[in-house]
Amino acid sequence: RLKKLADFSDSFQCNEMILQETDIGIIASGTCYQYARESFPGKSFLKISMAYPLPAKKIREFAAKVKKLYVVEELDPFYEEQIKALGIPVTGKEVFPACGEFNPMTVRTGVAGPPRASTAPSPLPSLPPRPPNMCPGCPHRGVFYVLKQMKVFVSGDIGCYTLGGLPPLGAMDTCICMGASVSGAMGIDKALAPDNLGKAVAVIGDSTFLHSGMTGLLDIAYNQGACTVIILDNRTTAMTGRQEHPGTGFTLMGKPTKRIDLGALCTALGIEHVRVINPYDLNQVRTVLSEETARPAASVIISQAPCVLHRREFRQEHRPFAVDEAACIGCRACLQIGCPALEWHPSDRRGTAFINSALCTGCALCAQICKKEAIHEERETHG
Repeated sequence: RLKKLADFSDSFQCNEMILQETDIGIIASGTCYQYARESFPGKSFLKISMAYPLPAKKIREFAAKVKKLYVVEELDPFYEEQIKALGIPVTGKEVFPACGEFNPMTVRTGVAGPPRASTAPSPLPSLPPRPPNMCPGCPHRGVFYVLKQMKVFVSGDIGCYTLGGLPPLGAMDTCICMGASVSGAMGIDKALAPDNLGKAVAVIGDSTFLHSGMTGLLDIAYNQGACTVIILDNRTTAMTGRQEHPGTGFTLMGKPTKRIDLGALCTALGIEHVRVINPYDLNQVRTVLSEETARPAASVIISQAPCVLHRREFRQEHRPFAVDEAACIGCRACLQIGCPALEWHPSDRRGTAFINSALCTGCALCAQICKKEAIHEERETHG
């Protein structure tokens, strides 16, 4: 069967071969192939489309027509080792890094060496920093803001909410792999026993929970843990393009289907204490988090609000907010939520916060934080 697959791979039409009058040949696939073509448009190429088994016959034919053969691939030398096993000399990780993502410069430097000073591109003008951040109005922001205030250990997970670990929120302490937040919290619970109460929680997205968090939650119930797990339910798989999942009620093709009830599912897994919160209500978030982290039993909090980019459920219920500069005392408390719509305008007096109305979704988190009530809905203007 493997022999048949190899024969099929050799005849697979998408294994594209481009031979030109050059001594150098490059073997690559996927984005690395695009980077190589961009960097060396005049070289010979063999594009691999079927990763295993490799098209050995085509590789031998290609290698015989060039003097120097390179294989461009990210991370482990998967292609390189197999090509060398065929007895074909090839250059790979000797010149290309084994860690990190490639780009055209990575390929160009590996094949041709570092650019000379005279050919180096001119430095770009200094630009203001733009660190990764959650979207304006993201429903996860309020939860992380409160978690930071509570000074608890947050066992995190994979998703757009992983950005909650970056300043100014800085409210995620671990991020290992999908589902590890729940099992990690269980480990902390068993290691610290009663001392864990009120000190650690797990956060996991709805899509990640359905993908790989359910087994960890079942383990918590089965082993009588006292963990608090927060499911950040934004009704989509936001990090990778807002795909559907079993909790959205739609298939990947957009057809209506059975929608999993997360609360009922957690109860079925053995969790007796399940609560649903509105993440835009900071007082509710604080109250429920304080109560559940102090409970000597396992609990699940479902933070339920659709992604601001959701194509079906999100609706703009409020006008953008604005800052009353006369009332603003410049304390910068509102900036601690890290909303991209919030700006700081320095001045000789003290400086004031400013809200970019083009970005503001009207979530009202900043208005709840401001102790001087200097933030309010933007008034309608008629002209």
